[in-house]
Amino acid sequence: MSIRIKNKLYLLSSAVMLFIIVLASGCTTAENIQEPDIHQPTENIEYIGGKYSLELVITEVTANGRTGIMKKIRYVKDGEVVEPDQILPDNMRPGLDWLKANTPEDIIVMSWWDYGNAIRAYSEREPVIDAPSKALLSTTVSKHLGKPLEDIIECDACLPHNVVEDVARLLISEDAIEAKMLMEKYRARYLYVHIEDENKSMAFYIAHGLEPKPIDNTILFRALDGQEIEGFELVYSDGVTRIYGLV
Repeated sequence: MSIRIKNKLYLLSSAVMLFIIVLASGCTTAENIQEPDIHQPTENIEYIGGKYSLELVITEVTANGRTGIMKKIRYVKDGEVVEPDQILPDNMRPGLDWLKANTPEDIIVMSWWDYGNAIRAYSEREPVIDAPSKALLSTTVSKHLGKPLEDIIECDACLPHNVVEDVARLLISEDAIEAKMLMEKYRARYLYVHIEDENKSMAFYIAHGLEPKPIDNTILFRALDGQEIEGFELVYSDGVTRIYGLV
């Protein structure tokens, strides 16, 4: 399967970024979401380098009257340029730095797909998922964010839904034993969660075929809160990121 991504057909990441902006402003209904106005200066790139020749393409985004800077990931894997329409906020870097400096090179990291390419290209560790499934795109983008379904028919980078569903299932599970079994199923040794996962939790429930609800008592909630989780050890924590290792 090709990992080169056609941005016009790969909508959920952009929608999620926009949705986060709207959530931050307190406006969470689909009716309030406006298309972002994106301005990309010519050759405004931050070069990170490393194993995957990571570059961050800097763009300015205005949505609902608010303007911010996005740093979109671009890297090289197996001789191909990968442009996954995912971002790397500065607040993710300390946690990703920790992963790169303190874990074996061959470990696998469990996280939601939004962080998969950053984990690979910046931390040089392999994520369980780095893209959504077509089923998740169709339900989340078309139904909840008002995007036309025909725009997502082609998605070369999309993953099998059962894999995406398993990651979602882990995050919303209230059973630490089940969560550990799902980690072991994909040979993942570390669980990575980001503060924005709470805002994205709607997609986790939808991926698992459930109606969205508060994340109280879930593995995600406990991880974001830095709580003890049976079978896991909190190995890294800052203001936005928590990383747990299996024990």
